[in-house]
Amino acid sequence: MRVFRVAMLIGLTMTPVSVPAFAQGLMPGFKLNESKELSEEEKAQAKANEDAARAARAKIPDAKASNDPWATVRTEPAAKSAKAKSTAK
Repeated sequence: MRVFRVAMLIGLTMTPVSVPAFAQGLMPGFKLNESKELSEEEKAQAKANEDAARAARAKIPDAKASNDPWATVRTEPAAKSAKAKSTAK
């Protein structure tokens, strides 16, 4: 009888762990990697969207200088001041 109780306890404790795994296979109508044939209009629209995105990315300017608002206030670069502090000790 004791073995039966232990088996039941193990079964009851493992059930909540295995329930999410069963739920993954129960989604009707949702399939991964299922390719859909696109019509000519949809292909043209996708190409137009891709071209518009490429044109928008081309308009983004390159970062030329750092955006440091305190650059004009500092008397010397931060790297030199850090070295000066370490040598002063």
